[in-house]
Amino acid sequence: MLVRQKVITATIITCIAIVILATVSYITAADRIGREQLGPEISRSFAEIFQLQLQQNPDDIQSLQALANSMVRHYLIQEVALYNTNNNRIIYACSNICTRSLPVKLDNIQHITDSQFIYELNNPNNERYLNLIIESNIILPQFFYADTLSTTLLIVTISTLLLFFLYNSIRFWQRQPYQNLLTTIKTIQSAPDQKTRFTLDDADTEKLSQELNQLIIVNEDRESILTREKEKAESARIRAIRLSNETRQINEKLAQEITIRKSVETQLTHTRSFLDNIIDSMPSALFTLDQNGFIIQCNQQAADWLAEERHPLVGKRLANYIDQLEILNDLLLESLEQNSVKKIERLRLSLPIGNFPADITVYPLKDDTLKGLVIRIDDISQREKMEEVIMQTEKMKSVGGLAAGMAHEINNPLGAILQGVQNIQRRLNIQSAVNQQVADDKQLDLPAMEQYLEQRQIYKFINNIQDAGQRAASIVSNMLQFSRGNQQQLSETLVKELIDRTLTIARADLDLKSIDIDLTSIEEGKTLYCIPSEIEQVILNLLQNAAQALSDYQPPEQTPWAPKIELDVHQDSLNTYIKVHDNGPGMNAETRRRIFEPFFTTKDIGLGTGLGLSVSYFIITAHHHGQLDIESSPNEGACFTIRLPNEPYTKKS
Repeated sequence: MLVRQKVITATIITCIAIVILATVSYITAADRIGREQLGPEISRSFAEIFQLQLQQNPDDIQSLQALANSMVRHYLIQEVALYNTNNNRIIYACSNICTRSLPVKLDNIQHITDSQFIYELNNPNNERYLNLIIESNIILPQFFYADTLSTTLLIVTISTLLLFFLYNSIRFWQRQPYQNLLTTIKTIQSAPDQKTRFTLDDADTEKLSQELNQLIIVNEDRESILTREKEKAESARIRAIRLSNETRQINEKLAQEITIRKSVETQLTHTRSFLDNIIDSMPSALFTLDQNGFIIQCNQQAADWLAEERHPLVGKRLANYIDQLEILNDLLLESLEQNSVKKIERLRLSLPIGNFPADITVYPLKDDTLKGLVIRIDDISQREKMEEVIMQTEKMKSVGGLAAGMAHEINNPLGAILQGVQNIQRRLNIQSAVNQQVADDKQLDLPAMEQYLEQRQIYKFINNIQDAGQRAASIVSNMLQFSRGNQQQLSETLVKELIDRTLTIARADLDLKSIDIDLTSIEEGKTLYCIPSEIEQVILNLLQNAAQALSDYQPPEQTPWAPKIELDVHQDSLNTYIKVHDNGPGMNAETRRRIFEPFFTTKDIGLGTGLGLSVSYFIITAHHHGQLDIESSPNEGACFTIRLPNEPYTKKS
């Protein structure tokens, strides 16, 4: 069956169904009107006529009987009965099709059917009422069905004619583009040399015309090739084989396109399943709870965190697995009652897989049939670490500007002080000829003055001033180094040479001579881009800090202990990692959090400036775009990790 035939058949069936439905609805409405409107109204009208007859001549029973006989001739009236005051039937009339259901004596007025109507008529000769019962025929008459059927047939006939006209029109519209194609094909067959092409002005056959034109072009090319190479039979055969192969490849491509389309259809059928799996791929734990706190649904991440199978969790209380939810019960109820989103940040959860900080977001369930909550739990451990790194970096940036300003402001008077101290030392030098000449002019004994200055410790005071000034100059230099940007160029450096050179300098330090420095083996030829002097400065600073921590450490008496520093260097495809690990006292969380702050130190006053680690942190992060981390706990030593990129940093556009 053609497509247009299927469409017309479906349309005819639909129209017939609509006509049948409309006819049934019309008959049902007419039947209801007859039952609820016409029957009661006609019965009431005949009752009023009986009442008028009684008012005019109440004793004329024959007139009343004649009236009753004329009433039953109406198609809606089957029986009429009039009862006197003693409930005896005095008048009765019945149509040809009645069943004579009205009683001779009216014993109980309550037992009447839906088609019976009873009326109380006034009797002028008696104060008591007469009872009139009219039996209605609520069934539709046959002529109604005949008229309805004829009308329906008329509508069906007209609809069929219209559909037939529509069918012919569709057939014409559908055949016209293909008739044009056939005409073009006959033209091409009759005159193949005129290079006739299929027109592309019809949307239904546009792609087909394009493919046929392509085939015509291919055929014309083949004929041209065969004509030009007719004498070369073998070459023509090879070219024919090539053209055949091209045709096969085209067919294979078409087959591949069909396969791809089938694959796309298959993927579309699995889209819903794929969307369901997206929730299981989320790193957050999702729980759907009813208003009593029982689990309705959860994703795979939630089940993994609870160390349970996913499906058995449904129907159980979430509070039985997460103790903190009992504390947040009021907040959950508030979100449910107010239909608002609530969030708890940085709550430390105790789950079967371990303890970690988390953000908990509570959403009211958008479902009119179910009242509940959706709880999302996000692990923010990595975020807290990143926030700590960002906070440290921001501190470095803010203090850098302050350090630069302070260093420049202090440098000027400090230079004057140191220069003044040097001038005083030169003026007090008894070996200077200029000083000796001035002393002779003033009759001053320079050796006696020198003995006086030494006895009064003037030289000591001057030396102390000079030492303090040089120490202040060193602090200013560190502050300038801290605030200075990367002024040097990164160079390619051998990792092994850099570490060996640093250890050679470190082992010359008096504090490090008595400490065992254990170094892992480093592969030859490994390189990275850095400023060698700055990296040496950072590693030496970490080694010296470890040595000072080990020198002041008193381990528990029961534990055998020897001071030791482990230097671990390894490299992957992207970064070089240098770890400096000591077995000293370690540090608590508060110290670990502030260890890279400028001017923060745990040493006594005068023993440390608090700039060493902050400058090291700035060198690694700002100059080399690397990272400096610390891991430490009390009495478990400290481990500093330097991460340096192997390749020079390039800013992304």
